[in-house]
Amino acid sequence: MTAESLSKIVEQSLNSVSLQDIKDAKKRPIKDQIFALLKLVTSDVVGAIESEAQAISDYKESEFFRKYAYYLYELVDTTPDERHKFCQEIQEKAEDFSGNVILGMVDRLDNINKETTLARLTIAKIHKFISIEDFFRLSSMLERIPYIDLKELPRYRVPFYDESGDTELLYSTGALILQTLDANGSNKYILSVLGEKLLLWGFGINLEMEREQGTNVALNYATNDDIDEIFNEKIKASRPQFRDGTLYFPDGTKSGEMEDDGQYLYDLARGK
Repeated sequence: MTAESLSKIVEQSLNSVSLQDIKDAKKRPIKDQIFALLKLVTSDVVGAIESEAQAISDYKESEFFRKYAYYLYELVDTTPDERHKFCQEIQEKAEDFSGNVILGMVDRLDNINKETTLARLTIAKIHKFISIEDFFRLSSMLERIPYIDLKELPRYRVPFYDESGDTELLYSTGALILQTLDANGSNKYILSVLGEKLLLWGFGINLEMEREQGTNVALNYATNDDIDEIFNEKIKASRPQFRDGTLYFPDGTKSGEMEDDGQYLYDLARGK
């Protein structure tokens, strides 16, 4: 099946038909799910449905249709008119046919559970809980974050750092922002606004976060007593010391090992 045919199937199923007919298809084998999906579109788009279903069952298109079916399952309660308006916004913002754009979004996701999340973001956009710009940003974020790390996002409701490595990855995708900059390198991260939206609209997790403005800087400032102690230690280390009746000098030598101990002490007293 050509990319053009796939794009037309996506566009037709989103824009023009009721999705109620595939509501129960999720319980069927994948081949039956594909067949139910193809029945949604008119025959002039895909040709003979039976032969198309047989053909794609032997190629990688079957994996795409499995993903796309899961995406549509979450949209069964939306109307063709709602989805049509959504596709119009997609097309205007991306400057490309909506079928191509949605096809690419669905196909690039590497976990079937992400398709459900993408559909929930679609519903959030349809009902204007997020902007079309947020939809594109969140779908890109969803694509780049491994599913195992997506499940770690709720931990960042409070400043947090995970040494296992998910912090850096989540930060690089824009899901986190730096919240605390620590002088000792123990930086803490917290959900970004986009990261919070991904949890709320993509996973249905409302964290009710309270945000502080700016980035905190955690520095270990020395007190006056600390400074005095440092200087006292420095001064003490620069002076000769008597231990067990022997005078030890700062350079490690002791009385009797220098050519002129008296001259050394005289110079030390004068600050030389």
